[in-house]
Amino acid sequence: MREDGKTATVWFNGPSVRQFLDMPPQPVEIGCNFIEQHRRVDHVCAYDRPVIEKLTKAGLKEHVQYWTRRHFKTERFREVPIDQFGFKHGAGFDSGTLALSVAFVLGCEKITLLGFDWHITNDSLYDQDYTWRNGKRPIKFTLAKKNFIEELGEKMHIEIVHDDVRDKYKNVSWIPTKDFIP
Repeated sequence: MREDGKTATVWFNGPSVRQFLDMPPQPVEIGCNFIEQHRRVDHVCAYDRPVIEKLTKAGLKEHVQYWTRRHFKTERFREVPIDQFGFKHGAGFDSGTLALSVAFVLGCEKITLLGFDWHITNDSLYDQDYTWRNGKRPIKFTLAKKNFIEELGEKMHIEIVHDDVRDKYKNVSWIPTKDFIP
């Protein structure tokens, strides 16, 4: 399903996302991992096998398109074709970057990104649901992810809604939550 020209609301799982969970439905909503616990979305991205298994066991929703990376695709989890994008900085490092990639695949013109708490915390709204490799929480920010977001920002408009407005990413707009109108 193409969503040409639309704005994709992408839900990352940083703690700041809580303030937006009750906002009105948006035209295209793409969430990460366990977002369905709090929000009805159109697309869900899961990067890790344990997350896919938990989502499947909980029951996949008919109205949702599920996405993952090539290694874990199934009948219900489509592969995000990240190799076909031609990004020099890669793509698909985690569920969040997969979600941004899905917006690109769908043909969206703009991304509004919520719950983007990199540089602030490695916490997630769903920490209790994760099984971490070696029992260690992953680091959210990496230079490779930053480079990918900047490169994606050359191809489509990305707007990050956050009260800790930072000017650390090229080709990305930041707006404080008080100025965000869904």
